[in-house]
Amino acid sequence: MGPVRELLTPRLVLIPWDQRFKEDFVRLSGDEHVMKFIGSGVWSRDYALQRHELALEQWAHRGFGMRAITERAGGAFLGLVSLGDGQSAGFATPALEIGWWVDPQAWGRGIATEAAAAVRDEAFTQAGASSLTACFNSANVQSERIMAKLGMSFSGDVTDRYGQPARMYALTRAAWAAAFSGP
Repeated sequence: MGPVRELLTPRLVLIPWDQRFKEDFVRLSGDEHVMKFIGSGVWSRDYALQRHELALEQWAHRGFGMRAITERAGGAFLGLVSLGDGQSAGFATPALEIGWWVDPQAWGRGIATEAAAAVRDEAFTQAGASSLTACFNSANVQSERIMAKLGMSFSGDVTDRYGQPARMYALTRAAWAAAFSGP
């Protein structure tokens, strides 16, 4: 993967994770609305800080990872979108996993879809993914809709990293290339 760079969309700047987003991360991970469908539930401050440090380490070692979602106009923090090692059963490796958390104040504006589409494309063009996966709690119909908009399709019922039942959607490089990479 090339040098770390920001990703730009029509309304957003997706910034590689760094120290300035630590308190935003603690706030989101402690918000019961954001964490409602995350198998772990809300996180303690200490656990959130541990995960923040792991996100920084992933960028240092892998050259991709969590990105802050910020508004192009004004720079407000709106959430995060992540790219990491994913569940690969039945998929060509490397399989990467995409995920997102959006601040409840920004819900309903298409922020997650816009950010995730940019990171989906990064997974295939820069990070070398052979396939992209995403897991969600079956009650989280909003995330399922976003996955469909990303071109992902249902791939099976799984157990998430917290031991909870989840549904997995996936997108292969070939399906992405046919649908999104142009002629």
